[in-house]
Amino acid sequence: MDALFQAPGPYNAPGTSAERLLTLKEAADIIGAKYWQIQRAVRRGDISSYTPFNSRKLVKLSEVVAYIDSSRQGGTDER
Repeated sequence: MDALFQAPGPYNAPGTSAERLLTLKEAADIIGAKYWQIQRAVRRGDISSYTPFNSRKLVKLSEVVAYIDSSRQGGTDER
């Protein structure tokens, strides 16, 4: 039986690979944050969310990590 959806192979254009969508709880567990922290950032619109099949909000881990990296303060020696 053939799959209806196949992730792009290694020869596809950069940035076109499918990324798995995670629930807010899964994303929080992976990065070591609290569920409500991710939920609050999604509600504020700081992190994009997706609702492809129902009302459950899903996020991409790369976007959660990008938001955390963009909100980093200090820790660098910029001169």
